[in-house]
Amino acid sequence: MFLLDRFADLPAYVPGEHEENCMRLNTNESPFPPSPGVRQAIAEEVDSLQYYNDPDCAQLCAALAGLCGVRPEQVMATNGSDEALYFVFMAYGDAAHPIALPDVTYGYYDLFAAALGIPLRRVPLCQDFSVDYRDYLACGAHVVLANPNAPTGLAIPVAQLREIALSNPAHMLVVDEAYVDFGSQSAQPLIETLENVLIMRTFSKYGSLAGARLGYVL
Repeated sequence: MFLLDRFADLPAYVPGEHEENCMRLNTNESPFPPSPGVRQAIAEEVDSLQYYNDPDCAQLCAALAGLCGVRPEQVMATNGSDEALYFVFMAYGDAAHPIALPDVTYGYYDLFAAALGIPLRRVPLCQDFSVDYRDYLACGAHVVLANPNAPTGLAIPVAQLREIALSNPAHMLVVDEAYVDFGSQSAQPLIETLENVLIMRTFSKYGSLAGARLGYVL
């Protein structure tokens, strides 16, 4: 009875069934365990778990900056990319600042928008389930695109993402690259010349580290 009225009809995010001793492809978990190097690094930190971690994750951000070829101040580490996405919705969206996105995409976007009171402009996919970038040109709203899209697996070329960002200079283009390592081109080069582009990444998929809840923003 203490719940705020605005949350009464909040849509629930329903994760996949978590049965043990099986390959849980319904949650896109890797069937392979973390690499030996990851296991060793985790083991070396066990004796310091009683301490708070560095809130800035400076060592991790520096390593990611070196890996991605960017400056450390261009990297922010988060508890999975879901936390990063929530920060983005909270920072840029409200009743007066809607978000445009495909009508078939990652389901958590709906939950974030509902929790924060952000109107969504749902753009239909093409008949082949692809995203037509022209639907987002000068659309007058922030744009959130999973690239490759989930669950369709189709990606938008970086040149088309650039056109979207250029045509909406007063709005953010957020590119969720949770699956970029499985075959599509990253939009990372755009952040060097465009101020309204954010790239979301996660270790959950390609790194076999879904349980670590580790993501980052470029």
